[in-house]
Amino acid sequence: MHIDDDTKEIIVSFVTEGFERLDDAEARLGELGAGDNEAVFSSVFGLFHSVKGSAGFLNFENVKSLTHDAEALLEVFLKEKVEAGPESIDTLLETVDLLRAMIEEISREYHDRRFAEPVQRQTAKIRDLVSALRGSPGKISKPPVITPNEIITCDMAERFLTETMELLDQAESLVLEMESRSWNPEKINSVFRAVHTVKGNAGFFGCADLEDLCMDLENLLHQARSGNTPRGDAFITQVLGRLDGIRSRAAETRVGGGGGPGNKAVPYRPLGKILVDMGAVDEAEVEKALEQQEKPLGELLVEAGAAQPDDVSRALEFQKTMASGAGADAEAVRRKNVRVDTAKLDRLFDLVGELITAEAMIINSPDLAGLKLDAFRKSYAALNKITRELQETAMMIRMIPLEGIFSKMNRLVRDLSRKSGKGVDFLVSGADTEMDKNIIEQISDPLVHIIRNAIDHGLESAAERTAAGKSEKGRLRLEARYEGSEIWISLEDDGRGLDRNRILAKASAQGLLQGDGADLEDPEVWRFIFRPGFSTAETVSDISGRGVGMDVVSKNLEKIRGRVDIKSEPGRGSQFILKIPLTMAIIEAITVRVGDNLYSIPQGDIVEFFRVAPDQIVLTGKDEEVVNLRGNLIPLVRLFEVFGLKPKARNVEEGILIVTASDGRKACLMVDEVVGSHQIVIKSLSEYLGEVTGLSGCTIMGDGSVSFIIDTAGLMSLRLE
Repeated sequence: MHIDDDTKEIIVSFVTEGFERLDDAEARLGELGAGDNEAVFSSVFGLFHSVKGSAGFLNFENVKSLTHDAEALLEVFLKEKVEAGPESIDTLLETVDLLRAMIEEISREYHDRRFAEPVQRQTAKIRDLVSALRGSPGKISKPPVITPNEIITCDMAERFLTETMELLDQAESLVLEMESRSWNPEKINSVFRAVHTVKGNAGFFGCADLEDLCMDLENLLHQARSGNTPRGDAFITQVLGRLDGIRSRAAETRVGGGGGPGNKAVPYRPLGKILVDMGAVDEAEVEKALEQQEKPLGELLVEAGAAQPDDVSRALEFQKTMASGAGADAEAVRRKNVRVDTAKLDRLFDLVGELITAEAMIINSPDLAGLKLDAFRKSYAALNKITRELQETAMMIRMIPLEGIFSKMNRLVRDLSRKSGKGVDFLVSGADTEMDKNIIEQISDPLVHIIRNAIDHGLESAAERTAAGKSEKGRLRLEARYEGSEIWISLEDDGRGLDRNRILAKASAQGLLQGDGADLEDPEVWRFIFRPGFSTAETVSDISGRGVGMDVVSKNLEKIRGRVDIKSEPGRGSQFILKIPLTMAIIEAITVRVGDNLYSIPQGDIVEFFRVAPDQIVLTGKDEEVVNLRGNLIPLVRLFEVFGLKPKARNVEEGILIVTASDGRKACLMVDEVVGSHQIVIKSLSEYLGEVTGLSGCTIMGDGSVSFIIDTAGLMSLRLE
């Protein structure tokens, strides 16, 4: 079947929006039982309804059929007030999973025909469940209730309003161009895409009236694209009139106060809808008036004899109580937000980095050496201040909240809880903490593996917990907070804690340990669990036990210069703390020289500098050098030996020692000299170098030379292990 480029573009939009709505639906279903279930079901209903509407327009019959039956199930909870049990929630989550697979297929094949049988099985299951629920006791007979969509925050609603107004302005401009110049099919397609986007967003926000208006205009535009509508002034007038109607409805949308999660964007009820609900006018009369609307709707209905002036006045008064301040709010948010492609933000961030490098090259230019340039230095100081502020602003633009990734963990915990048979109370805080979007992509897998281990290894069974005097349900707490220039993401459980003896025994069996390990501190013992293939599980389950999970945690954190700290107490539980830099592109570092090469060490990894006396060097039984620093024995790492260089200082007392710390371990790095402190822009090493352990990248210095950036954790693993 041939599909034209315009239809493909619409399908791509459907796929993108579909994935987003299914992610939102899954996250909302994970909130059931934690608050207002009715609001959750109302939100999920709106998401399914939006997917169904778009699927129906594109003739994806299987998607349409499945979402329709899913809506019927949700209506049992919303309208008939039947309580949703685990089977119902599981069915809804299975439906989300199946829809996601179908949309994935559509993204590749542009149809959903292959899913006819799976959809038939799932819809049959849903219908059987609906029948069973309708026959269940305890059903409360109440009239349908319009519940505000509580998934919508003020910030989300503001962005929705801003984008809607921008898209409508864009569409209107294109329509006016067609009127003043010539008919252009591509302009019609662009108007269609703009309206389609507004419709999709309106469905997500539960603005059914706005969604219906967009659907009506879509149908008109589709007829024009197919050549079934006259291309004259009448058509232009119809399109502009309907755009005005959509704009009017969008402007009537109020944004709730505050700004935190849970605040609502409550769509206003249009005048026509209020009059119909009052029984003052027929819906057909309202539709007829809207089609030829050149005056306010109330006036048209009165003139046509379809409504009484008193009824219209009462409806307007009711609408006014809902609408106060909405226009001003909508206008304010139009000025407040601008949508920018993420690729442009990344480019901006790269340019800021280049600006910092160029600035350093100017101030360190050899042409300026020895010159007395007071005015220049003063101007440079002002430029440097502006550059720093520009850098901070660019960093802030790339920051997004952790709310999305935290919401996905709700589903994971629920699935693992049911699979393992262990009850889990999952508590989340700090979801509004913001982090560089590129770093967020790297922490999803580590969080998944830590949660898997916490539920499978950490939390005890209900019987074990009861015997230990604990509640039957385990507690899992996920928290994020700022700590200086880092973000700490903590996952804490109240389970059995890490088993030190078991870990040491496994490490010894795998040849990772000499002796019994009694002299090792707890943090050193805990590090064994991050070794590839290391697991204390006696049997492999479909949750964990293969010895790959915690290795993924370690590797992903190394990529973003993060680290993990572990605290554990037998019988009380464990805490894993991911310590992650706010950004991984620009850092403060100390630059040193070893031979003819420059190296930069992140300031956060440096404890102190000192020159060593010969009597401070101690040889271990393995002839390894350690430094006795105030009674603490710290391994010595000669950087010239690690990187195969010819140093200026071969004897340790001739060089400078830098005490570095990472992952609870310390090392003394021997260098020839300390060049200075710099703000550096991290550049990736060329791919042809392959994997270089001990280095995380490089940077361009002010004089144009290259400095390699030390990966402290990787260097310690390379040299000390």
